[in-house]
Amino acid sequence: MEPYDNQVVGADVTIAMGRLVQKFGGTSLADVHKIRKAAEIAVEAASEGNEVATVVSAMGHTTDRLISLAEEISDTPSAREMDMLLTTGEQVSIALMSMAIQSLGYQARSFTGGQAGIITESNHGLAKIQHIAPQAVEASLQRGEIAVIAGFQGITVGNELTTLGRGGSDTTAVAVASALNADRCDIYTDVNGVYTADPRLLSEARKLPAVSYEEMLELSATGAQVLAARSVELAMDANVPLRVRSTFEPRDLGTLIGHRIMVPEYTVCSIACDMSQAALTLKSRIVEKSSAALEGITALFTRLEELNIHTDMLMLLAHEDEPSQEMAFTVDRRSLNRVQTLIESLGNALGNPRVNIDTDIARISVVGRRLTQRPEVVASVFEALQAGGIPVNMVATGDLRVSVLLPAKYGREAVRLIHNRFNLEEDCFVA
Repeated sequence: MEPYDNQVVGADVTIAMGRLVQKFGGTSLADVHKIRKAAEIAVEAASEGNEVATVVSAMGHTTDRLISLAEEISDTPSAREMDMLLTTGEQVSIALMSMAIQSLGYQARSFTGGQAGIITESNHGLAKIQHIAPQAVEASLQRGEIAVIAGFQGITVGNELTTLGRGGSDTTAVAVASALNADRCDIYTDVNGVYTADPRLLSEARKLPAVSYEEMLELSATGAQVLAARSVELAMDANVPLRVRSTFEPRDLGTLIGHRIMVPEYTVCSIACDMSQAALTLKSRIVEKSSAALEGITALFTRLEELNIHTDMLMLLAHEDEPSQEMAFTVDRRSLNRVQTLIESLGNALGNPRVNIDTDIARISVVGRRLTQRPEVVASVFEALQAGGIPVNMVATGDLRVSVLLPAKYGREAVRLIHNRFNLEEDCFVA
């Protein structure tokens, strides 16, 4: 499947005949008026001769409200019952979306995750899709119906309802597109594409016509809230072309996400700013050099992986002038309590470290390609920050990104300075 198959010629008109999956997020379905707008987009695609399956999230802040209700009942609600509760949000959406499509004169059929054949593992709250049996959805499309599928949820082989965690509807849409052999998966949201920086932080940020899977994966993993990282990874593995588009500007083609050989190569494509991180520094005394300290660190990161807690910006220092070791890393702030509990449980193995936590930080990530072969990129980032008098706490580099950790109050200014340094508001950053 080629990323540009069945694509468009022209600035604002899509001419496509094939099979499409469209995903509509919570902001796109926040009220009845917006649900009707999403239904119109699906119907228009079907009227052009496409077979259309839509994947929908819960309306607006429904999931947050359901979580609040559960917390009023119990401080530690059962993970299974939380999944039973949270899956109701998408079931409201699929019914209303189907009704809206039917009111426009098209046939539609709604499917829960289980009815759509989405089989997951049994890890409540963070289940991964194991496979999709798409026969029921295929039959619906063959009948000429628009299939409306609940995102964020699935069912185990034991008929237990599960949810997929943050960004689960994006993942559902891509998995469904792969299972249906769709020509493309369009992600409709409240922004009309991927930008050179968050336009809410920087008004001069520019929309990108296309980016590679790899670049989008790095952006998603470092704070860009356009797509869930797992969905991009799945799209890359299954070679499913994605488009990020706006529900409120449906004629805009948005940003295509596809194979790197089919999209422009940027020295720097975008800058992500993540204000949701926490930095932990662990300093412990080492009585004598041995493998024991490393064994404690190994145990810590093994357990973090088992808990599905992602870390970044890892730094390990052994001081020659004193018998001590210092380790620093970052995690999502929402995982902080669990990380602290884990460190306490491994206290002896880690050398009973003194722990310092900083939540007032920003992680700025500059994303591009072949950055390890372009030392001038790292130099330019530091030149920009130095010119603005912005201190840097930690640095991490790789082939696709350079990340710096700095005090949160400098986050917006750091994005502006780096964006200007690479002239990202202009068309002059293609390698």
